[in-house]
Amino acid sequence: MAKNNSIPNTELDESSNGRCSSLRRLPKSWIICGIIFYCASLLTVGLLAGLLPRRTQYITIIETQTSTTTTQDPTECIEDECNSRLLSDLNVNNYELEYVYHDLKQTTMEGQVTIDFNLRKPIKQLIYHAKEMIQLEEPVLFENGMQHSILIKKYLPHDYISLRLLNNSLFPMNRYTLIQKFVINLNNPSIGFYQSFFKDKNQANGTLLATKFRATEARRVFPCFDEPHLKARFNIHIIHPQNTIALANFPIINQTIENNLRHTTFAETFRMSTYVVSWSILPDTYGKFSDNDNSPMVTIWARPELTEKNHTTLALDIASNAIPFYKNYFNVTEAIPPKKDILAIYDMATTAMESSGLISFREERIVYDEKIATTLQKQQFADIVAHEIGHSWFGNYVTCKWWNDLWFSEVMVSWLCRKTFAEKYSDWNMELQILTDDTIPIMWNDAKPYTHPIIVENAVSVPQILSYLDGLTYSKGISLMRMLEKIVGAENFRHNLQEYLKLNAFNVADLNLFYDTLLSNRTNGKEFMKSWLNEMNYPLVNIDLNIENNSTKLTFTQSRFILSDIFNISHLNKDYRWKINLECILGGNHNSDSDIIDIGNDQINFILDDEQKIQIISDKSYSWIKCNRDFQSFHVTKYSFSSQRFTSVFEAQPTFFSNEDKINLIQDTFLLAYKGLIDYHESLRIIKSLGKLNMTEYVHWKTFQYHWDILADLIDYLPDTLTKFQNFAIQQILSNDVTLENILTLHLNDNHNTKLVKSLQFALLCRMNHRGAIENASLLFQSIPKEYFNNDNVDIKQEFFIDVVLNLCLCF
Repeated sequence: MAKNNSIPNTELDESSNGRCSSLRRLPKSWIICGIIFYCASLLTVGLLAGLLPRRTQYITIIETQTSTTTTQDPTECIEDECNSRLLSDLNVNNYELEYVYHDLKQTTMEGQVTIDFNLRKPIKQLIYHAKEMIQLEEPVLFENGMQHSILIKKYLPHDYISLRLLNNSLFPMNRYTLIQKFVINLNNPSIGFYQSFFKDKNQANGTLLATKFRATEARRVFPCFDEPHLKARFNIHIIHPQNTIALANFPIINQTIENNLRHTTFAETFRMSTYVVSWSILPDTYGKFSDNDNSPMVTIWARPELTEKNHTTLALDIASNAIPFYKNYFNVTEAIPPKKDILAIYDMATTAMESSGLISFREERIVYDEKIATTLQKQQFADIVAHEIGHSWFGNYVTCKWWNDLWFSEVMVSWLCRKTFAEKYSDWNMELQILTDDTIPIMWNDAKPYTHPIIVENAVSVPQILSYLDGLTYSKGISLMRMLEKIVGAENFRHNLQEYLKLNAFNVADLNLFYDTLLSNRTNGKEFMKSWLNEMNYPLVNIDLNIENNSTKLTFTQSRFILSDIFNISHLNKDYRWKINLECILGGNHNSDSDIIDIGNDQINFILDDEQKIQIISDKSYSWIKCNRDFQSFHVTKYSFSSQRFTSVFEAQPTFFSNEDKINLIQDTFLLAYKGLIDYHESLRIIKSLGKLNMTEYVHWKTFQYHWDILADLIDYLPDTLTKFQNFAIQQILSNDVTLENILTLHLNDNHNTKLVKSLQFALLCRMNHRGAIENASLLFQSIPKEYFNNDNVDIKQEFFIDVVLNLCLCF
C-alpha cells in the first residue's frame, strides 16, 4: 500500500526563511522574555520548536514550567532510537482515546490520548510511535502523579518520539501516565483513520469514516506503543455529528447530545494490540441488519439499498454460524467481544480487516446476490466471513510476538475456517477443497527456483516481512497446517490448539513451543517445522519397490523437486533435506501378479529426514505401495512401478482409496510427467480409470482441469496434437450418459457439488473448443443486456462470457 506523505497544512510547507520571518514578526518583548526564559531553562521548547529541521512535523507546545525540548537532527538516532524495535521492558495497561469530529466535510480530526503504563526496569529513553500527524502537541508525562521535566526528540526513520529526563538520569521502575493532544489527517487512502466515499441509491454522495491499522498504521491516528506484543485495554470516546452513528470494538455504554454533537462512550475493551483497535463514524441512514437470536449479537452495516434487498443475509448467516462453532471448537468463549459489527465499505483497498468486535470488509466481498453470483462465488464470500470471525481467537485473543509470525495466524484461521461449514453446509466439502484451492496451485508455483520460503530470515523491517505475506505463504501455510492435523489426528490437533489459546490468553505466543508440544510423540516439533518453513520448494520422494528373498524391500530417497531442468538452480542447496512424515499403505501380491489382494494389511509410518532410508517387510511380496496417505504432506511421490497398479484397485474397490488419495495420484502423475520423469500415459490412465467409475466429485474434476489448462496453453501451438488433446477431455466429460444438455440444465435438487461440476465441465468443453458448447455460449451471450440480472444459470453464465469473448476474438 502506497504511503501518502502529503499533509494539508501550510505550516508544514513553509520554507526555512518563512519560519524565520515568522519569528521576526514576534514582538521584541516576547523575544527578550524568551531569551531570559531560555537562560533560566524554562521555555526552551517554545523557542526551538520553530527551529527544528524542515523534515520534522509541526509541534504546538503546551507551555509548562517543567518541560523543555531538544533540537537534535530527527534523521540521526541516539542509542535505543537506532533499534527498529521498541524496548520490551514495559507493560502498557490502558489507552484513553478521545476524538472530536464536527461534520462529515472536515478532513482533519482533533484527538487526545492518555497512556497508562509500567516500566519493569530503569531506562534512559522512553520511546513510542507517532507518524505524519498534522499537529502534535508536547506530551505531558507523570510518574505516580508527579509531572516530569523531559527532553523530547523525534527520530523519523522509525516514527519514534523519544523522551529523556531533563537531568539525563534514568526513568525508574514505576507506573507512568503520558498525555498528548494531536490533530490527524483523514485523507490517507484506506489507512489509519480515513474517509470513505460512496453513492446511495439516489446517486447522492455519502461519507463514512473507518480505520485500518494493520500493520503499523495506528501510530498515524494516536501516539502509541505500536507493536503487536504490547497489548492494552482501550477506552474510546468519540464526539461526532448528531446525524451520525459511532461504532467501535466494544458496545456503547453512554451517549449524550450537546450542541448538536453526540458524545459516545464505549465499554473498555479487553487487552488488544494496537493494530486491532477500531472505530467508525457512519451516516445515520446507513443500513443495518442484525441477528438478535444469538449471543453475541451480529450486525451487518451496509448501504441501505443492500440491506433492504437482503444482500447481506448470507454474511449474517455465515457469521452467526461460525461464532458458536469456534466457541465450541476452541472451548474458549471470552475471546469474542460482547457484540460483533460487520461493516461493508464500498472502496476499501483490502479485502477485510479483522479488528476485534468491528470487522471491516470491502463491500463486494460480503454482499451476495444469488441472481448474479455463482455457486463458487457464494462459497468464497462465506469463506472470507468465516475467516475474519476466526481472527477473534487467532490474531486478537492470542497474537504474534512480531510480524514475522503473522503468517501463522493467517494460515491457521484459513485452515480452521473451513471447518465451520461441515455441519450446516456439509455438501460444500470445504476442507477437501483446500487441496484444489491452495495445495495444487501452489505446488506448481513453488516448484520453481525463484520462489521464497514462508519465513524469510533476512527480512527484518515490517514492510519487508509483510511483502512475503503473499499467495504462496497463505496457500503453502494452509497446506502445512492441514499436514500437521493429519499427522497428529483431528482431536489431538484440536486439543493442542485449546491448550495453546488458554496458555496465551490475551497475550502473545511462542510458536516453537506449540510445535514441540503438538509433535512431542513424533519428533522435535521446532526442527520439523523449520525444515518446511525456512526453505523454498518441496521434496520429491522416489520409492523403489523390489522383491528380494520373498520379502519387500523399499528404498525411499528424497531430493528437491523443480518443475523443469532448464531452470538455473545453482543458488539452491542441493543437499537440503526436509523432515517428511511418510504414511504408506501396501497391497497386492507380486508372486500372483494381483494388485487387489492383501491390501491394507501392512502400513509404514516414519519420518524421512535423510537422503535415503531402506525398509524391509519380511515374508511379504507386495506389488504396490501408496504413500502420502490422504495427500497429507507437501511433496511429490514417484513410484518405481506403473500407475496401473493403482487403477486396478480403483476399479476393483472404488472406495478403498480416499478422495484425497485419488487427487494426490492425479497431482503427482501430472507434475512428474511435466518434468519428464514419467510418461503422460500414466496420468491419462488415472483419469480414464476414474472416468469409468463415473467421476462426479468436483475436487477430482478440478485437479484434472487445473493441469489440463496448463497443458492447453502449450498444445494450442501444436496443431498435430491439439485435436487428440481436445477430444480426450471431451470424451471424459461426455461419458456415462452425460450430455451437453444435462450440463446446461440446472435442477432445483442439484446440490452444491453438482453445480460446481457442471460449471467446470462447461468451462472445460468451451476451452476444448467443443462446437455445441461454443454455440450455446454464443446464443446465451446475446441475452446479456436483458437477462443478466435474473437467476437463470448463473453458474454457467460466467463461462459464457469468458468463452464467447475468447471465440469471437479467434474469429477475427
